[in-house]
Amino acid sequence: MTANDVIKKAIDSSDMKELKSIGDLIKQRKENISKAIMRDLKVGDRVQFENRYGEIQVGTVRKKNIKRCVIDTHDGGWNVPASMLQAVEEWDE
Repeated sequence: MTANDVIKKAIDSSDMKELKSIGDLIKQRKENISKAIMRDLKVGDRVQFENRYGEIQVGTVRKKNIKRCVIDTHDGGWNVPASMLQAVEEWDE
């Protein structure tokens, strides 16, 4: 049984109070992941993300805000949530 199966079974057998608690836990975990990404990122780092059209954009961090970063790409500046960013080791300009 996979983790998804266990989670689905737990959700299916939960009442509204338990579902709210599960939702709160998921939200907290996502916030913790975003905060960890923001701690690791520095202005000037090279990153990539998938834009709303499904295209991979590669650029550099221009500015760090509380939950988002401004990323400079060849297509302009993007205001991207930290959870969508991945560090890039090699980059062809």
